[in-house]
Amino acid sequence: MSDGSSLKFGRYQEAILEFIKNNGIFITYSQDNNIINTLAGLIKSNLGVQQNCILNLNSQAEVENYLRNREVIEQEVFIFVERIYNGYSTVDFLSKIKEKYKNIYIVLLTDEVESAALVRFYELGVENFITKPFNRNTLLEKIAFTLRPQSKIGEHLDRARSLMENKQYDRALEKCDEVLKIKPNSASAFMTRGDIFREQGFQDQAIAEYNKAHQNSSLYLEPLKKLIQYYAELGWDKERLQFLEKLDHISPLNLDRKVEIGSLHVKMQEKEAGKKYFDEALSIVGRQVKDILGSQSLQIAEAVMPLDNAFAEQYYRKALQIKGDQLDLGDVETVNRLAICLRQQKKPEQAIKEYNKALNLAPDNSRLIYNLAMAYLEAGYVDQSKEQITRLLEIYPAFYKTSEVVCYNIGIIFVYCKEKEEAAKYFNEALKISPEYGLAKKMLNKLNQ
Repeated sequence: MSDGSSLKFGRYQEAILEFIKNNGIFITYSQDNNIINTLAGLIKSNLGVQQNCILNLNSQAEVENYLRNREVIEQEVFIFVERIYNGYSTVDFLSKIKEKYKNIYIVLLTDEVESAALVRFYELGVENFITKPFNRNTLLEKIAFTLRPQSKIGEHLDRARSLMENKQYDRALEKCDEVLKIKPNSASAFMTRGDIFREQGFQDQAIAEYNKAHQNSSLYLEPLKKLIQYYAELGWDKERLQFLEKLDHISPLNLDRKVEIGSLHVKMQEKEAGKKYFDEALSIVGRQVKDILGSQSLQIAEAVMPLDNAFAEQYYRKALQIKGDQLDLGDVETVNRLAICLRQQKKPEQAIKEYNKALNLAPDNSRLIYNLAMAYLEAGYVDQSKEQITRLLEIYPAFYKTSEVVCYNIGIIFVYCKEKEEAAKYFNEALKISPEYGLAKKMLNKLNQ
């Protein structure tokens, strides 16, 4: 991974330093040490900030308590939240804090996952996503862009909204036009123009601008929501239904919207169409129940894994069995944990089967490929182990820099393949990361004998 030397400080550091200078704070709600360590390295080592502006919290109650208390001083908060924490989706938690608290930025931490699930989080107001694994350069860009997406455009649009509130509509439209000169397809500018026309009661112009916003950013959901809300105010059920269904196609996991669509169909004497959406709503409820049962099983497995691997295995399998043949990208980590559990029981061949199941869902997941390579090695399949690690390094050439342990393990694979030069290369890389790493020193000495 990048050591930070190539970070684009000229473009991005100003936004982050300004955030910190204004008493902003970063919160991590994650058990992943990578995010905690990478964030600390970025803020302290690369940006040179020594003040304490990072808070690691371990429960939703702690996050809420902090947000409640900081409301008094109106402090801005930047939160990194895992999509799945302790086996549970954070969707309800994020919905609650986004609705309740102001001045918060949320970046979702996630493994690869189906797009419908991410769109659902985006609807809740999550500002950005980071797909793991990531490095400091990725983190820097995500933070800076979240804090200040496009500063000049943002300034113009803020001014346009201020002018609109003061009923200076022509000047507000001029500000929007300035944005469109900078970025001709700006969905935000078209949205603001729509709001200005709507404020003046110009229905056709408002609708036209919202449509332009949607056409220029198909996954930007706000224009569709504006149109739906506006059509509801006007009592235009047919048009409202059309855009509700379009929004449902983009983000199909919203239970309340399914019911709203179904109700509109029934109102329009289209009972069969209404029944379809009501059944889909019930299907989502059923899926949520399965998710809850699966999450409970997963929580049990995580709790007992340090104590009894065989016992934990039963509950990892139960969590997966509850999902049946509906496994998706969100289940990859559960399969991965089951495979780790099997390896700890000295069952590498069973682990290999589980890793391959997970790779069917996420073929290029770096951790899965790495873990599969290690399982092959533990099972004595040296050639297959080398094949997987070679594939991994072709897809992610810098993966070995993740940690000294990863470097060492890759080196061991090449030792078994009798490729001493390659093995020595990775043992030396381990020592670059951790100069006192004894296992790497020991293997280098053996290779040099």
